[in-house]
Amino acid sequence: MVLRVYAVACGDSYRVMPGGLTRVTSSLDSLVVSMQKGGGSKDTWVPGDDAAPHLTLLRPASHPLEISRATFDLPSRVADNLFWLGRYAERVEMAVRLVRAILPRLSEESERASSAGVETGIQILRALGYLPAEAVEESTAEARERGVLAMLYEIEGKSPLARTMEQVRQVAWLLRDRISGDAWRVLSRLGDQLSAPAPAEPLLISSAQDRLNEVVLSLSAFSGLVMEGMTRGDGWRFLDIGRRMERSIQMTEVLRYGIAESCGADAGVLEAVLDIADSSITYRSRYLTSVLPELVLDLLLVDEVNPRSIAFQFVQLVEHIDQLPESQSKIRRPQEARIALRLLTSVQLCEVHELTRPDPAGRWSTLDALLGRQLAELRALSEALTRRYFSHAVTSRRLLAP
Repeated sequence: MVLRVYAVACGDSYRVMPGGLTRVTSSLDSLVVSMQKGGGSKDTWVPGDDAAPHLTLLRPASHPLEISRATFDLPSRVADNLFWLGRYAERVEMAVRLVRAILPRLSEESERASSAGVETGIQILRALGYLPAEAVEESTAEARERGVLAMLYEIEGKSPLARTMEQVRQVAWLLRDRISGDAWRVLSRLGDQLSAPAPAEPLLISSAQDRLNEVVLSLSAFSGLVMEGMTRGDGWRFLDIGRRMERSIQMTEVLRYGIAESCGADAGVLEAVLDIADSSITYRSRYLTSVLPELVLDLLLVDEVNPRSIAFQFVQLVEHIDQLPESQSKIRRPQEARIALRLLTSVQLCEVHELTRPDPAGRWSTLDALLGRQLAELRALSEALTRRYFSHAVTSRRLLAP
């Protein structure tokens, strides 16, 4: 047995405190008390003649509690986990919407519009890291279908989508005392939906469509619980900042690889992009059947009332960041607030018809340059928030989709 005692300064001398830390060996034959080597610890009691003083900082039971509107304290690690929960959940949703938009078009690939939509979707999945390079190079419908389905089913090891979902569950587990039971059950069900085994071959496509629809509903349920159930404190704000930032990144990648790089004036490409962005109904209600690149960009890039547009995300980011503790100074906006305002201004001042004007090489270089700058600014915004609020955070977190 080893008894370690402690002394505290008392005037010009020290006073030894009663009790201490007692370590014991695992057996009589060993002198090692380290807990790593099998040792243990024991409570140490010091008997005395007088009764121990009773001290407490709690209010007496008869004292009424004052009304408080304050939210819970938010340690930086909790803020970091909430931020990344929002980002990971948004990654899963965009990947699911991409696959859901591609699968119906695979069976209609003989049609020109469907073929263009499949090509666009696969290029975007490849850019986001969900499909290997050979999935883009393969030209047969069977090979493309196999590559897309591999995202959903563990055909050769764990699917990329399942790995992303695992990140959601890991972060959610760390936040189990900060999110509601309903939200935790939705995320658990979501993980089960994405890890279920593949069905028999004849039912593979239809089963995949059903699974994707269920996942979208689960993600919508989680978003609804977040928006309607969480107190509007800094915790909710960091979670929504993560969602808005990730949706901005994903939508920027969709427009860059779906429209800008391919000069996407093709109707099939534009329809696929609208489908991926869940904005087809909004577009049809405004413009009926005319699918034009300028109108698609206006809806998905600069429209501040479309919840799926990039401009909408930037408006939300500016509002949230202005409410954070470090933004309350009236002297100068912090770096993250300046970056968010710069992002919003970049889309508010752009001219859509100029973005689709081809350069001498026939490319939409103005649009591509704008989207490239936005991606760089979004990475800088994530780093600024990390330095300001998540000082403990390690650099192993991925800032873009896996």
